[in-house]
Amino acid sequence: MNLCAKECEVAVDDEFRSLIPPLAGEAHAGLEEGLLRDGCLDPLIVWAERRVLLDGHNRKEICDRYGIDYDTRELSFPSRDRAKRWIIEHQFGRRNLTKYQRSELALKLKPLISPGQGARTELCPTLDKVDTKRELASIAGVAHGTIAKVEYLAEQASERTKKKLRAGETTINKEYQKLRKAERQKQRKAKKASRPPVADCPYRVFTADIATATRHVDAESVDWIITDPPYPKKYLGVYDHLAEFAAHALKPGGSLVAMVGQSYLPEILAKLTETLTYHWTLAYLTPGGQAAQLWARKVNTFWKPLLWLTKGKHTGQWIGDVCRSDVNHNDKRFHHWGQSESGMADVIDRLTDPGQVICDPFLGAGTTGVVAIGMGRRFIGFDVDPDCTAIADERLAKTIEVSS
Repeated sequence: MNLCAKECEVAVDDEFRSLIPPLAGEAHAGLEEGLLRDGCLDPLIVWAERRVLLDGHNRKEICDRYGIDYDTRELSFPSRDRAKRWIIEHQFGRRNLTKYQRSELALKLKPLISPGQGARTELCPTLDKVDTKRELASIAGVAHGTIAKVEYLAEQASERTKKKLRAGETTINKEYQKLRKAERQKQRKAKKASRPPVADCPYRVFTADIATATRHVDAESVDWIITDPPYPKKYLGVYDHLAEFAAHALKPGGSLVAMVGQSYLPEILAKLTETLTYHWTLAYLTPGGQAAQLWARKVNTFWKPLLWLTKGKHTGQWIGDVCRSDVNHNDKRFHHWGQSESGMADVIDRLTDPGQVICDPFLGAGTTGVVAIGMGRRFIGFDVDPDCTAIADERLAKTIEVSS
């Protein structure tokens, strides 16, 4: 506790001062300019029983430095916690606080207020019962959920990140999502490292772009490529790379089956038949209320083409050319473009044999692999998104655990 040199002997308590968000450079300079021009017009607030400064720390520091006189106003509090509570509440009236600073203040208030605690203070009325994050968010003037995020950031974020948040140089949600993503990746790596080795593991998952995939998969090592590339027009370029990859990875007589949208079939076929031979188009039905609405074409579609192309001549068995998922069975739990396991099971059962190697170069969250492993096939999958491959790897490991 540092005593002031003035006769009033108002003490500055370091803990009390730490409860007050510091003034930014421009705000502090403006306060100093005003005090030098007009003097200290507002009294400093002092805890009467202990002569400790509650409000006006920046004004006191400037006044002491320049020898400017100031008045004090005394308030009475029965305890140190009540005094701290008043200091925190009094800061919410400041207009220069960022959302993060307001949330930080609310969290400082949390341990000082319990149900049925005390009367309202003189200058700043408060709620007598504040015991949830929702109520703290209301006090701080932020959205519900922000308090929980700031509490997490207060524990996990670096001091540099907190400084940027206080200055309004970044957002709470952005920094929260970055930390959560890093935490999930760390947990997945730890879980993968602790997983017992599986003899002759029937699957392999890795992170790679389709454009560089030939570096990661041995030539003529795959029986089937069964995949669901992205449908929008901007992704048409991936089919050039898919055709190149299929020509490299497929065994002689192997097949590529690509689930595609109907909008750009001529362009897709032109790209794939550069290296492969068109064999057939299967219909993949998606019954129920899951029809895609193609506004540009004014079509509600209840099926998707499965383009079947081969490397050389197909020598397999006869098949029926209509596959289907269960009713209303689109599965978006793991990925926003995820397909149903029931539909993929029908495709794999209809086309492939146990023990064959299936590859999905647009792995997503791993539905093709989960079904393939569950049905006794071997699997290679990759995706450009490391979050997707992490989720897929976790799902595949669980599939093996359940089936073993």
